Amino acid sequence: MAAGMVAGLVTTSGGAGTAAAADAPKQATPHWTAAAAHRFWTDRRMAAAKPLPEDRPSARTETRTPTDPAGSLARRAGTGPGSSHFGGLPMIGRMYVQRGSGSYFCTASVINSRHHNVVMTAGHCLDSRAGAGSLAFVPQWTATTPRPHGIFPVATDSQGHSQVWIDQRYYDRGHVKGAPWDVAFARLGTRSDGKQAQDVVGGNTLAPGRGYVFPKIRLVGYPNSDRQPLTCTNSTTRFTPNDGAPGSYLKIACNDYRSGTSGTPFLANFDTRTGRGDVVGSIGGWKTGGPTADVSYSPNFGSDIKRLYDAAVAGTPPARPGAQPR
Repeated sequence: MAAGMVAGLVTTSGGAGTAAAADAPKQATPHWTAAAAHRFWTDRRMAAAKPLPEDRPSARTETRTPTDPAGSLARRAGTGPGSSHFGGLPMIGRMYVQRGSGSYFCTASVINSRHHNVVMTAGHCLDSRAGAGSLAFVPQWTATTPRPHGIFPVATDSQGHSQVWIDQRYYDRGHVKGAPWDVAFARLGTRSDGKQAQDVVGGNTLAPGRGYVFPKIRLVGYPNSDRQPLTCTNSTTRFTPNDGAPGSYLKIACNDYRSGTSGTPFLANFDTRTGRGDVVGSIGGWKTGGPTADVSYSPNFGSDIKRLYDAAVAGTPPARPGAQPR
């Protein structure tokens, strides 16, 4: 963590990060608010942000053409069906985090909740290994329209800790032994006009206990430096690793889901008219979502994930890195 501190730049463990001088807030803010997040996460900083983490594949294998300089088609031969870029869905976007002097993101999505303020992403995006930084959710980000619905800061408690819920076992056991719990929920602060995220963009419904096998799952995620999110539809199967990682996982073949797509929701019963569905998984878990870009994995959304979600909704004090195991 950098030694310099800018007030209002909060972390999952209560520390602070520094901003590049060109984009630094003009004056310190005592709290991490929507106004502070808007000043810090400028259009330029969001566009320059890198995927977090960088342990999923980050480079395409196909050659871009002059008519497709940004990889807007993203269709090629691969393990799964072709994926394509599109304008995105209102309730799915980028979760931004500052680590030292670098800006990073994962994919996150609004989950329907009683207080209309919960988002979900991968645990490995927001745990202590992800580094320090100010957290903010920007729904439906695209390069041409960076904040179509505004920006929502991740709420902080009275001690400046970001309101992020990750299972204590994930903190304690790490990315390999803790893979079954590679999920994070966060509570958002309001937009600058006082509105909650779910009231602005809607949400999807968490649907735990549905198993592993689904005939049709829709993925929407944000790969690497692409100018738009990527979408794909395919079936899932059950995968049990034999490399010592515990548990079983949902497995889906969809081409080109590179780094940055961690946290992408697995949407069952997707309604193309409303753009909503049931969340039965998210990219993460085994090898933080998989060692290749064309096949992705999700932890099984069972009772543990439901309890974690309930804790986030209720505002129960979350686990912290280094705390005593439960």
